[in-house]
Amino acid sequence: MGLNKENQLKFDVGTTDSLTVESAGMVESDFGSEYVVMIKTTIDGYTHFKPSPGLEKKIKEENVDKGDVITIEKAPKSDKYPYGYFSITVVEKNAQGNKEEMDKYATGEIKAVEPVDKGMENFEKQFKSPNQNLELHELKMRMENLEGEVHLLKKKVEDKLKPTMPF
Repeated sequence: MGLNKENQLKFDVGTTDSLTVESAGMVESDFGSEYVVMIKTTIDGYTHFKPSPGLEKKIKEENVDKGDVITIEKAPKSDKYPYGYFSITVVEKNAQGNKEEMDKYATGEIKAVEPVDKGMENFEKQFKSPNQNLELHELKMRMENLEGEVHLLKKKVEDKLKPTMPF
């Protein structure tokens, strides 16, 4: 499996946006096998990350499974932690095993159980915090546009300031 390095999430100090885990496990690469966590593609285009051994241990301790929504916090270096440290929070436990239950009154087939509708709670939740990911993406796009315009203006100024040599 060829993992694109440009799509690998690298952690900055702070807490990530929510990440939805699609799979986690050992993946063969040109340099041997390594632990990789595949995530639902983020707005920035990230599809996976390769956790450090310590973060891998915390992922396993928290029993992170396919479908779980997590956040990862990277703490800065300190006297106590010269390399910093990671902490992981399971925001929503959505493991596949939790969605299936034997139907006692049917033929014994396993059927998916729909989650309990939280109606009013879900309705109110949409008004609590706006979708910050979309706003962040829009701000990034505007910033890139402004940087491009500044670059063009600098180039025009430099071209006007260049002395012309008669030949």
